[in-house]
Amino acid sequence: MKVLKKDIKKGINILTIGYFDIDNYCDADKLKTIIKKLTQENQYYFECYGESFFLEEEEILKYRTEIPKYIKENGIYKLKRKCGEEHEESIGGLKITEEIYDQIIMMWDYFEVIEFFNPTSTLNWEKFEETYYKIRPVEYGIGLVKKNYANAVFTKGHDGDNLIFVYGPDYDESLVTQVIQIIENF
Repeated sequence: MKVLKKDIKKGINILTIGYFDIDNYCDADKLKTIIKKLTQENQYYFECYGESFFLEEEEILKYRTEIPKYIKENGIYKLKRKCGEEHEESIGGLKITEEIYDQIIMMWDYFEVIEFFNPTSTLNWEKFEETYYKIRPVEYGIGLVKKNYANAVFTKGHDGDNLIFVYGPDYDESLVTQVIQIIENF
């Protein structure tokens, strides 16, 4: 794994963690460790787009059923757009438990794009669902951070081999420093 950190806009930073293989158990476990360390609150909101091109048909069919079922049973799930049987766009909300990190790895594998974040007190589920298309992050979740809907946003990078973590001035910078040290010691 490699890491790159830079300031991209006034007070908004980006941490890119790359070169991992989500299908490799060790890399998936490392990714879970990083996400846990960077998580500050007890809930995630998710935005998911498209199905991965890299999965076999039986994997797609399995994930198509299991992921929405898990989210519905443990939180809130809303399918925003569907094309035939394919999930094109959905949102969800889940309380954070230890098992959620395994679910994130499954979602990472299944969805072409996934973004998730800990919402601040200025964004409840109803507001997120109603204004989703207006606040939808276009550039790695920067809009969510700028509008104070989240202090940080996790984004699956191109082809799923990197994690893009955008955070604002209210985020605890010491957690980023700790993650960089963890990555250097992997």
